[in-house]
Amino acid sequence: MAAPPSAPLPEHLQRLPEPLRLPHGSVRGVIAILVTAAYGYVLLQGAKVPEVLVNSAVVVIAFYFGTHAASIPPATIPGQPTPHRPRLVRILLLVGFLGLAVWFLRQGMSFTNIPPDLLAVLEVLGGYVAGAVVSWIVHRRAHESSGRRRFATAARDILALVALGLTGYICFILVTGQAGVFANRTPDALSLVVTFYFGSRVIGR
Repeated sequence: MAAPPSAPLPEHLQRLPEPLRLPHGSVRGVIAILVTAAYGYVLLQGAKVPEVLVNSAVVVIAFYFGTHAASIPPATIPGQPTPHRPRLVRILLLVGFLGLAVWFLRQGMSFTNIPPDLLAVLEVLGGYVAGAVVSWIVHRRAHESSGRRRFATAARDILALVALGLTGYICFILVTGQAGVFANRTPDALSLVVTFYFGSRVIGR
């Protein structure tokens, strides 16, 4: 005798829809393509590639190869728990870079005097962590009720639209060399937008 079909889950217990109802990972994919296209265009023109485009391209590569590769469960011995090394590595890296920043600050330096290479990494980490924190706040109670689910869905859509719009606008400004609303902070703005959105999608399930 066939088992009766199971009843559908209540709406607030179902998986949240993807931002803008696009296929999974579409917004991240578009952002990655915009950044990579801008990087390639400037490179082909024979001009010096803005450092922020190089950094953003590195972030994209690290996400699509590092994160996805790390998400594949490693082989384990039956009966033993799966190790969570990627999380430990991320924590160690974060503590290490923050420790370096504290060390430089204790030497009497200000944030503007910290070595540029370290400052660039801190900007990336800061945007990523900020995105993850915002995502946690949005999603932590999204499955408790239909109202909270709708709020989380709307927040995801808004973040996606803002990220797409800002990424496209800033890449256009960098490629054409025009003056933008961010003035001389345009590179920092792109770095924060890209890392913030990618960080916000870590918890966005």
